[in-house]
Amino acid sequence: MKAEDIKTVCVIGAGTMGQGMAQSFAQAGLKVWMLGNVDRNKLDGHMAQVEANLKLFQEYGLLKEKVSTIKSRVHPALRKDLDEVAKECDFIIESVPENLDLKRELFTQLDSCREDVILASNTGSLTISAITKGCRTANRIVGVHYFNPAHIMPLVEIHFGPKTSKEVIDTTRKLLIKVGKKPILVRKEIPGLIVNRLQGALGREIISLIDKGVVTPEDIDTAAKAMYGFRNACIGTIEGFDMIGMDTMIAVGKGLFPTLDNSVEQPKYMYEMVERGELGIKTGKGFYDYSGKTRAQVLDGHNRKLLRQLALFNSFEENK
Repeated sequence: MKAEDIKTVCVIGAGTMGQGMAQSFAQAGLKVWMLGNVDRNKLDGHMAQVEANLKLFQEYGLLKEKVSTIKSRVHPALRKDLDEVAKECDFIIESVPENLDLKRELFTQLDSCREDVILASNTGSLTISAITKGCRTANRIVGVHYFNPAHIMPLVEIHFGPKTSKEVIDTTRKLLIKVGKKPILVRKEIPGLIVNRLQGALGREIISLIDKGVVTPEDIDTAAKAMYGFRNACIGTIEGFDMIGMDTMIAVGKGLFPTLDNSVEQPKYMYEMVERGELGIKTGKGFYDYSGKTRAQVLDGHNRKLLRQLALFNSFEENK
C-alpha cells in the first residue's frame, strides 16, 4: 500500500483525539469513518464538535474548502459496525483508552481484515511489541502518536515494533505529511517515546521548583511562554544548543546538573490535589481556578491561541 493509494481512513474512537484525527484526514480530501462506542445521539454530538472545530479553522484562514464540504467526508458509525466498515478502508487508526488489554483485543479483531490495510495505534506509552503480541499480521501495525488537540498540533510520533515492515513505516510517514502533519520517527522502542520523555523531565524539574517555593505556577508559565517556548517555537532545541555554544553549555552544566531534581515519583501535594478532585480544566480547578468558565470555554481560548500559532508555523514552513 502506497500513500497515494490510501483513499479511505477509519478512526476508531470518536472522543477528543478521534475527532481531531478525523478532521485532519478529511481536510486532506480523504473519506473518513469515525467510529464511536456509545450511541447515535452521542455521534451527533461528536459531529457537531468536528463542525465547530472546522469553523474555527475557517475563522483563522486555515481551510481551503467550505466547512460543509470537509464535514461531508466524515462518516460517523458505531464501533459494532467495524468489521463492515473495515472492508472499504485502506488505513485504520485506533484512539481507544490507553489500556493494553483493550488495544490487544481490538488488534486481534483487526488482524483478519484485508492484509494490505495499514493498522495504526495512537499510543504514547505502550509499545507496538506489547500491543501486537499474538497478532498474525504484526508486520502492518505501526504506532502513530498524536498530541492534544490532534486537529491543531502538527507533530506526530511514528514508532514501530520489530516486525513492522519498512514499507508500512514509510507509507505512514508520507500519509501524515500529505495530511499536513510533521512526523518524526522513534527509531527504538522506548517507554514514553520522545516528547513524553522530554515533557516528563521538564515537568519533574518544574514541579520540584514549585514544591520548594522557588517559583509560582504563574511565573513558570510566564517563563515558558516568554522564553523557552517562545524560542523553541521557531528555533529548535538543538539549534538553540548551537546558538548558545557547547563551551557555554558545558560550563553552565557543570554547576547545574548535580542540583537538578531526580525524583522517581511526583510530590505528595499532587496526589492530594487528585484526592480533592483538583484535576485541572476537566474539574474546574487544578493549579489554576477555572470557576465561572465551562470546560468548553477554557479549551476554546487555548485553541484560539494555538490556531494563531499554527497559521504562523505554516507560513514559516512554506517559506523555508
